Amino acid sequence: MRVRRRAASSLAALTAGVLLLPACGAGGSSPITAVSIADTPTAIGVSDGDLWPSCWSDDDALYAANGDGAGFGSVTSDIVMNRITGSPASDDLAGEALGVGDDLGQVWTTEAGYTRKPTGMLCVDGVLYLAVQDLAPDFDRAPNATIARSDDHGATWTWDRSAPMFDDGVLTTIWFADYGRDAERRPDAEHVYAYGLDGSWRDSFTDAVADPTELFLARVPVASVQDASSWEFYAGEPGDDEPTWTSDVAAKRPVLVDERRVHGMTVLSQGGVTYLPRHERYLYSSWTEYTVELYEAPEPWGPWTSVLSEDFGEYPWTADRIGGYATTVPSKFVSDDERTMWMQSNVCPCAPAGVTSYWFGLREVRLG
Repeated sequence: MRVRRRAASSLAALTAGVLLLPACGAGGSSPITAVSIADTPTAIGVSDGDLWPSCWSDDDALYAANGDGAGFGSVTSDIVMNRITGSPASDDLAGEALGVGDDLGQVWTTEAGYTRKPTGMLCVDGVLYLAVQDLAPDFDRAPNATIARSDDHGATWTWDRSAPMFDDGVLTTIWFADYGRDAERRPDAEHVYAYGLDGSWRDSFTDAVADPTELFLARVPVASVQDASSWEFYAGEPGDDEPTWTSDVAAKRPVLVDERRVHGMTVLSQGGVTYLPRHERYLYSSWTEYTVELYEAPEPWGPWTSVLSEDFGEYPWTADRIGGYATTVPSKFVSDDERTMWMQSNVCPCAPAGVTSYWFGLREVRLG
């Protein structure tokens, strides 16, 4: 399937509001001092679904999993794995569906109505990993999560079918730090890093669980990603000179706490963390129902600073300015100078937004 592109006027439309930061940082890194974001997605893959966590693999393809749709294929499911090639900056963005539903994971919760949702992906040493959570039918609780593995670039997947890796709503929304193609830019060759939320993937609209206001960090040896007993959790203060780790998930401490509410909703949600090697900084993309939230940090454990809170206003939206959820910035789509990058986000047709963006859709983000 080929990319569909919006009008050039939309491509150039960047928000005027830019948040400036003081020029401070650690270890020679270059803080992100200004961010602007396009009003709409402008590079749109002809596909169906939302969420789209992704990773850049050793074969130069982007692997991305969508929820509730057919992805780049023809079979509708609660979860689909896709292989995407090309670039949003040109007309060669294309995709194919590789697996659906039971090929990729299982629902652990016995209560009716729960479905599988992809929350994170990792490509490292030619192996793909996919984090999958159980999500309640009202989208307000995520009680379980596990990680599937593929050694053949998404053709087949394996996981422990006896029990989820994480349960009771503890670290059940998981995504991995994006360190470039096949994680080649990770600073620690032995480990990979993962971020997580407790309870829910975003503000729990019905307050079925506590709204997430804390972002957690974990690390795990590359050889043991699927072994929950091998995971270590950050237990220090955000931005400590030296990180402190614990094997006790109950003793984990947040690397970011943000209790702000925008339009009544908390601002920490399922998103992505992308490493920018030229800046030597990390960029966390988050969102609320009506806003896009961006944070930056010099280390995986912080300190994290808000660099953008872009308010698209409450519904209804119009086609020339829309927000979106499940925001990620794939490292494959970051320019060499890191001045331009592309963010994926979605708007569900089930929402009273007045518009929809229920496909693999990218918009430009520019750093000053």
